[in-house]
Amino acid sequence: MLDSMRRGANTLPAKIFLGLLTLSFIGWGVGSRLGASHSDTLATVGNTSITLGEFQRAYQRQSQAVARQIGQALTPDMARSIGLPQQTLGTLMADATVADMAAAVGLGVSDDRLAQGIANDPQLRAPGAQTFNRDYLAQLLNQNNLNEPMFIAQRRKEELSRQLSLGLVGGLTVPKTMVAAIYRYQNEARDIRYVTLARAQVEPIGKPADDVLAKWYEEHKAEFRAPEFRTIEALALTPDAVADPSGVTDEQVSREYERTKDQYGAPEQRRIQQLFYATPEEAAAAAAKLKAGTSFDQLITDAGSKPEDVDLGLLPRDKVLDPAVAGAAFGLALNTPSEPVKSPFGTVLLRVTEIQPAHTKTLAEVAPEIRKAIATKAAERSVLEIHDEVEDALAGGATLQEVANRFKLKLVTAQVDPEGNGVDDQPVTGLPDQAALLKAAFAAEEGGENEPLSVSRGFIWYNVSKVTPGRDRTLDEVKDKAIVAWTDAEAQVRLTAKAEDMVKSLKAGTPIDDLAKTASVEVETASGVTRQAGDAGLGADGVNAAFAGPKGHVAAIPGPDGTRVVLSVAEVVNPPMPEGAGEAVDIADKIATAVGQGLFGQYLGAAQEEFGTTVNQSLLNAAIGAGSAN
Repeated sequence: MLDSMRRGANTLPAKIFLGLLTLSFIGWGVGSRLGASHSDTLATVGNTSITLGEFQRAYQRQSQAVARQIGQALTPDMARSIGLPQQTLGTLMADATVADMAAAVGLGVSDDRLAQGIANDPQLRAPGAQTFNRDYLAQLLNQNNLNEPMFIAQRRKEELSRQLSLGLVGGLTVPKTMVAAIYRYQNEARDIRYVTLARAQVEPIGKPADDVLAKWYEEHKAEFRAPEFRTIEALALTPDAVADPSGVTDEQVSREYERTKDQYGAPEQRRIQQLFYATPEEAAAAAAKLKAGTSFDQLITDAGSKPEDVDLGLLPRDKVLDPAVAGAAFGLALNTPSEPVKSPFGTVLLRVTEIQPAHTKTLAEVAPEIRKAIATKAAERSVLEIHDEVEDALAGGATLQEVANRFKLKLVTAQVDPEGNGVDDQPVTGLPDQAALLKAAFAAEEGGENEPLSVSRGFIWYNVSKVTPGRDRTLDEVKDKAIVAWTDAEAQVRLTAKAEDMVKSLKAGTPIDDLAKTASVEVETASGVTRQAGDAGLGADGVNAAFAGPKGHVAAIPGPDGTRVVLSVAEVVNPPMPEGAGEAVDIADKIATAVGQGLFGQYLGAAQEEFGTTVNQSLLNAAIGAGSAN
């Protein structure tokens, strides 16, 4: 979501709109004087006060709206980080400014006009309803933590603001030259020819001389630094760790099997082959061949496939993703092809090559599973008791190893870095609840006593017996890795130089086809590329580079997977702007709205300066959970 917002904010129209809106928010700044004369007054604009209760209700509604948009609860810290308190107070102060301005110029809204506007507002009607319904309005207000008087007061402010705005900036028109410029910016299309230079174009790369490698390593030594390692002893007490399946009798297993027998039923499974056809006509033609005597195996061969390529596997019905395919496949006789079946990706023919009937697993098949489950459930009741005994033993001076021996638990010892890797750079296995344990162990002191970690269904006791600080490795320790890294870096240096040489040659007049032939690469073409609709082969950076100059412009940019892309703008097309309809009208409307909002915001800002404003900052901090420093 954030990426989409950033991309949208980089377009020219968005920059114009944001710039104008910024001006309006400058006018709605939070207060020119701090302090307030009444304990419940959070801010004032002229003769209009904003109470703490008003702010809290508005702030709560704004927080809930943002939370719905991002799909998670909004914490006070998150709200402050995005400036929500200032936005909320700014809006309330703008409303207060409108109220004072309306009073100054004699504007008002009659109750009848306000009621009519509410009744005619389609956004306040139930979906599909043609008329106003007061009960539905009550539901909407309740969902937004509003009552009817609060809602009517807000509508009155909005109507006053609309009247002021229309009187000041209503009917604003936008110069056609501005609309045409933005239209051209958005719709200009370019044909781009480009080549992609990969590592193969600069190989082979020989091994570096010792002095070259040594100098390079000194500059990149931090990349090979050995991390801090800690030797951790960990003892886990969980039901699984203390469960003793050997103590469960055959009679207990048998009783549990009879009690839970329904859980061990295995559904019917079928091995399904599926042949795709691009069109229903192609599938129908293949089905006709089957009826004429062609085998399904031959159809697989004709499609250029092998049996394993079209095999979906042995599946129960609920594991077949397409319901239509599942229904057809589970209605077929063994080795009998289906009629054409429509799927979301095309039309298919099916064949079932194996059927395993539904059956219930025998006691012998599931006895180990049941035995372990019974033992684990029994162990859950003893974990807390053993926990207290372990704590007593450790308090009495016992080591973790002695406790492990006494209670038949497994003590795990590992030398590990913060990422969970060992000294061989390979992931360490066997540590219980590894993420939680590593976090705690790397915050603990060497040889210190630590409280046990409470984990799912159990506890972990741990010691940090040794801390090995991080250090710079010598070149001899990592020479093989350093040579690989140097070679990768050298390849990038050579690719960059080769791409820059190509750019110079293109600027000098050498055709891109001749350069591609010399480099043994293909020339690709991206046609009709616009700023909004980029080409996947070029990526966003390539599109930006292609629009950085006129026809004939050339550039070199980093490509995917360490490649370099050299491009040339072959053609530039500026479509004529249609007048009076479509996108041009939409652009003009958006610019007019943005300009109007900006001018109206500046007007309100000037009015605030004239009326005078105050903000009780300590009361605001208390309301949003911020310290006085904020």
